[in-house]
Amino acid sequence: MVYISNAWVAKVRRQAVNEVLFGKVTPAQVARKYGVHRATIGKWLKRAHEGKRMYIDTRSSRPHTHPQQLSPDMVNRVIQLRKRMHRCAPVLHAILQKEGVTISLSSIERILRKYKLTRKKKKLQSPHTQIERPLVTFPGDLVELDTIHFVKSDYSRFFIYAAIDLYSRMGYAEFQPRLSASHSFYVVKRTHTYFHFPIKLIQTDNGAEFSEQLYWNLKTVGIQLRHTRVGRPNDNAHIERFIRTIQEECFGSKLPKEHHMKETLQEYITYYNSSRPHLALNCQTPSDIVAKVLK
Repeated sequence: MVYISNAWVAKVRRQAVNEVLFGKVTPAQVARKYGVHRATIGKWLKRAHEGKRMYIDTRSSRPHTHPQQLSPDMVNRVIQLRKRMHRCAPVLHAILQKEGVTISLSSIERILRKYKLTRKKKKLQSPHTQIERPLVTFPGDLVELDTIHFVKSDYSRFFIYAAIDLYSRMGYAEFQPRLSASHSFYVVKRTHTYFHFPIKLIQTDNGAEFSEQLYWNLKTVGIQLRHTRVGRPNDNAHIERFIRTIQEECFGSKLPKEHHMKETLQEYITYYNSSRPHLALNCQTPSDIVAKVLK
């Protein structure tokens, strides 16, 4: 039987041994039943404990020795040198070379990692990663923000910022020729003005345009920033669907004309918020929801 890490194999070995010891079955018959060589059954018999219920565990496939294995004296020399000098692996490697000791740099690094003699850099946790996703009970409690990237035939790009409020599904979008944290901040301010209700929390992905600078800029106007988990686009599912709606309904799933982008977006956003029925709102419009809440 090939090496396997299945936890139930230890029980199967015990069952095979028990059939030989107590079932009056020959090792050859048991080997044919379990699909292994009869010599394997013999090895299991040697390893089997006297107790009928003691499993025969899987042994490690790691070799006991290696022709190029470092000697214990060499390993101890690296460890003592590290503890005495507190220097990194390249420095230790250079010192040992001057002493006439033949050892590779990778071997020194491996020894330091194995005996936990390396220092790992502590990653500073961004303050916006500590904010939990709120329970949305009012317009502005959580607004998702993202960008649409368009690539022209000459490989140049232009962009659209899109934002949506989770409670009212009120949407906003605007054209921008470039992306940056500063542009993102001014887009949030214009979104705040357009919505006519205060925004408490902005949620974005981990793009460069939503970096630490945006967090501190938003803090000056009393808005918090929260980032989604890396590789989890479903955390921003509402804005992802809103972006798809813009691409399909506003631009017909085609590359829009940059010169008419601003006017086209303004017309569509007005239609989206005031005239387009929304299934999630029982076929009401986002403007109807906002009007009911803020009246």
